[in-house]
Amino acid sequence: MNESAQSDLIRRRLAGLSRALLIYGLLVGGAAVFALPFVWMIGTSFKVDREIFGGKITIFPMRPDPVAASPYMDARYYREPTDADYPRVKPVIEQVLAESGAGDADILAPGLHERLKQVLPDAAWKGTDGELGAAARARLTPELIEDVRDNVARALLLGPVRVRSFDLQEADLTEGAPVSAFWTVESPVVARLVDETNATPPAAVLNYDFGDQRDASITLTTTLDLPFAADRLHRVTLFLRPDDSWHPLDFTLEKGGTLYRGKRPEYLGNFNWGSVTLQEAGPDDESTKIRLWLPYEKVDAGSQYESRPDKAKLTVILRRNTQAGAWWAKVQRNYRGALDYLPFWRYAATSVFLVILNIVGNVFSCSLVAYAFARLRWPGRDLTFGVMLATMMIPPQVTMIPYFLIIKSLGWYNTLTPLWFVSFFGNAFNIFLLRQFMKGIPRDLEDAAKIDGCNVWQIYWNVILPLIKPTLACIAIFTFMGVWNDFMGPLIYLSDQRLYPLSLGLYAFNVQAGGNYGMMMAGSLMMTLPVVVIFFFAQKYFIQGVTLTGMKG
Repeated sequence: MNESAQSDLIRRRLAGLSRALLIYGLLVGGAAVFALPFVWMIGTSFKVDREIFGGKITIFPMRPDPVAASPYMDARYYREPTDADYPRVKPVIEQVLAESGAGDADILAPGLHERLKQVLPDAAWKGTDGELGAAARARLTPELIEDVRDNVARALLLGPVRVRSFDLQEADLTEGAPVSAFWTVESPVVARLVDETNATPPAAVLNYDFGDQRDASITLTTTLDLPFAADRLHRVTLFLRPDDSWHPLDFTLEKGGTLYRGKRPEYLGNFNWGSVTLQEAGPDDESTKIRLWLPYEKVDAGSQYESRPDKAKLTVILRRNTQAGAWWAKVQRNYRGALDYLPFWRYAATSVFLVILNIVGNVFSCSLVAYAFARLRWPGRDLTFGVMLATMMIPPQVTMIPYFLIIKSLGWYNTLTPLWFVSFFGNAFNIFLLRQFMKGIPRDLEDAAKIDGCNVWQIYWNVILPLIKPTLACIAIFTFMGVWNDFMGPLIYLSDQRLYPLSLGLYAFNVQAGGNYGMMMAGSLMMTLPVVVIFFFAQKYFIQGVTLTGMKG
């Protein structure tokens, strides 16, 4: 091979390689673009509210920090500013902090700079360093510094303890007395309760330091003086403000000589006021209510437990968490909430029930009608087929009200029947898809079956159905995705929340929970996963069902 031919070969290979790299690059880039919302949904399902509603959109959640000592200052709340004005104003901020004795300049300075960006006019930032410093100093009031400090100060505050009976009698057991005197602290590490003088509601700060002890825990106990009989105790509500340490709180309750334990721990993964409600496991746990309580179950009984008729003993155990444990607590927080706060598995079971009936109905009815259109000869076949195809051009909004009136007159409103019954009467698109596939099956197979003594039904069942499996699988996938994601149908025909499928159940949860987007993302991801898994496992049949439709021979 001469030099010219060799150079030409190299150029062709490089051109082919460039085209391949370009094509694969476009495919990878397109896949990344389309996968970005799904990745964002996964990341959001691991976040807490303050990360979702923060100033910047982030894909990945913030790393949890299981601190060893509390109270503390959270250095991660305000990010280090990157704009050019921060070095100009930082010395002034540090000087003001030193004069006020606030301290923690490295933590507070980014937050104060962020607030100055909001309150100082543009003219101040465009002025000289001296002018900017004077304007910043005038704005750095003690109130502003205290406000920023409150945003980064973390402390575990224990507030009021309320009890409620089965007869709806309620009482605040900490009213009129210091919260620190309400609890008894038992711990091998440094731990003590200090009343917070300016807290609303009244509260006490739990100062603790686990030090180097890995498995350390702090136990807080109190005896509840109930204004009713202990056997009528229904709920115990503890108000608290977590310190964002992701340490777990375990709860036990003693009453009537029986020991009860909370079904799961409550993690300190936030820093806003909230409450933990302990409620004895019962019928409410099986209802469609949003379960904002922590069920507790009987674990032991004996004379060593509180048995006085009007007394109960509440124990709260704070255990130190590891970094891996904190990550696990954060990852499963929203998923656990979605499973605990709403009857997720009940909704999922309803969706599966509807999917199975619709798939069976569509596969059977559509294949039977398509067989009649494709393989049988009868008067008016082509006209009837054309009329059936014409129904595909009718918008569903036109038939929505008449169909609803028919369903209501049949007494099927607020039942699952209208969501699956119609599938047994065929679907125009599915019938068209199957007819085109059946027309490609050679007539010789049908003639051979007739010679062997098969009737029309036997030919359909033993010859045609085995040959159209790819298209049936394609229709089953289409039906699954349509029914699984159907929102409008259940919204129109169902009013009983116990009958909701997963799509409508998640919407109802979003309405009742007040826009808890982390849990919504977790629930939506769990709803999306079956669709993704089924598509990956059945994509071969899906592609065959589409590509082979209408092929001859």
